[in-house]
Amino acid sequence: MEEIDYDAIIEQLKNELNARAAIANKYGIILSSEIDIFSKGKIIPQKILELINARQEIARELEISELNSFALEAQQNHYLFTFSEELILISKLDLNVNLAKFMPSIRAFLKNLDQQTKILEIQDFSQFDFNKEISKIEKTVKKENLDKDKYKIIKDLIKFIS
Repeated sequence: MEEIDYDAIIEQLKNELNARAAIANKYGIILSSEIDIFSKGKIIPQKILELINARQEIARELEISELNSFALEAQQNHYLFTFSEELILISKLDLNVNLAKFMPSIRAFLKNLDQQTKILEIQDFSQFDFNKEISKIEKTVKKENLDKDKYKIIKDLIKFIS
């Protein structure tokens, strides 16, 4: 199984879309980053993570089918949080970037990346052979029973002498 090189993906986003970005897993752990406040190995702040995790309830309140991203406007930048089932992509953009043009590209990118992650996860699974394990257990039990009866005469002699 190959592991995804998130650092290369972040570098590609920086070069092609002129966007500083960070990728986190669904638990909020930053896997790679070009954004100082979301550095690799850190965790997304709890309040932001709660907002991301509450996206289904927010979508229900707004009477929409799903919520794919949200943007925060700060004094000098936009922070765009785009999420999929397994990943969270954080983009730090200049205020002059047209979010309406940027968001579909980043959403498609994350969807593709999420699909690759799911494929890798599925490849991890191997079939478990219950018959093989049961036969090992049966052999162990038989051996223990034989060992138990093996020194029965000596045990009886010791009891008799005592």
